[in-house]
Amino acid sequence: QRAFRMQMALARECGLPVIVHEREAHEDGMNIVREFPDVTGVFHCYSGSLEMARQLVERGWYIGFTGVITFKNARKAVVVAEWLPLSRTLIETDCPYMAPEPHRGTRNDSRNIPYVIAKIAEIKGVSVEEVEQTTRENAFALFTKVPR
Repeated sequence: QRAFRMQMALARECGLPVIVHEREAHEDGMNIVREFPDVTGVFHCYSGSLEMARQLVERGWYIGFTGVITFKNARKAVVVAEWLPLSRTLIETDCPYMAPEPHRGTRNDSRNIPYVIAKIAEIKGVSVEEVEQTTRENAFALFTKVPR
């Protein structure tokens, strides 16, 4: 928690986004996010609830999905992706982990991104091209912020 607070404080000082990989510490993570209302970024490899996703989006955060979204047991991730505005969605590999179906259990890399894109498109009922374009724009919007 100390290190996370330091990261958030540094992001605030520099005017930069943060990348948060939070697992099984949802309440602690959200409490710290609330302490820094002017800091945003992405909760990558998202594993939280729909309610937590709603709170993050209200605060200006993005939610990142990995190959986990393609797993048969990924119900929570699918529920979040169904609700999440595409304008707040990012896709990622979490290389070398979280390879999507049909490559689950192998080393993951960027060649597998199309599987994540296709699954998000299926969940949202939109084209692969729309997911690809929107998530690319989201990544540029988040990661090309100019420091103050």
